[in-house]
Amino acid sequence: MPCLKPNKNLSEQAKSILKLLAEVGKATKQEIADKSGLNTPLIARKLRELIGKGAVKEQDGVFIITDSGKEVAEKLK
Repeated sequence: MPCLKPNKNLSEQAKSILKLLAEVGKATKQEIADKSGLNTPLIARKLRELIGKGAVKEQDGVFIITDSGKEVAEKLK
């Protein structure tokens, strides 16, 4: 897996979703939409981006931040 660099590899929306997941640990797409104010189609695209980069994983419709995602989120604070 390529190295995930928060300032080069992630869009602003993906960063905000990652920070939100770092705070709550796990959430459904709807919970992310409710807390972030972003629309659901955009969230779906950004979650795919984060999953592809190994920062988030999906389990039964719940999105969970990975250890590498937590490391990146720490750098975003």
